[in-house]
Amino acid sequence: MSTAVAPFLVYAPHQVQCPVRGDPPAPVPQPFHAVFKTSTHASLFPVTEACTPPGPITVHVLDGSSGRKVSMSLERSDTIGKLQKMFLQERPDLARSLNLACNGKPVLEHQTLAELRVKEGVTFITFQKCVGG
Repeated sequence: MSTAVAPFLVYAPHQVQCPVRGDPPAPVPQPFHAVFKTSTHASLFPVTEACTPPGPITVHVLDGSSGRKVSMSLERSDTIGKLQKMFLQERPDLARSLNLACNGKPVLEHQTLAELRVKEGVTFITFQKCVGG
């Protein structure tokens, strides 16, 4: 019976050749948009909110404990506080624990629907905060 032996590598740090440090290689030019061939700089502007249609939007509020859904019509400039007041007219029994969440995040009373960037038919969900540990 014979055993195969792998070749043995000798460590010799003085034989290792490192590349010469210096300037990095020259960058390779990348193709770009034709508009930028004659310009010296460009500016980016945010997209305005003009793409959202003016007028009221339909908003739904889902009562998390009973499963009842209430629909109401609001302007994009209306606040969450106004939404809460309109909801409390429909469901006055939730006056103590009316906390709303949109897209899994709690919303504040002073925020507007435009700030939250809600779309037509968005659903807010009521939730309760547990006090204590």
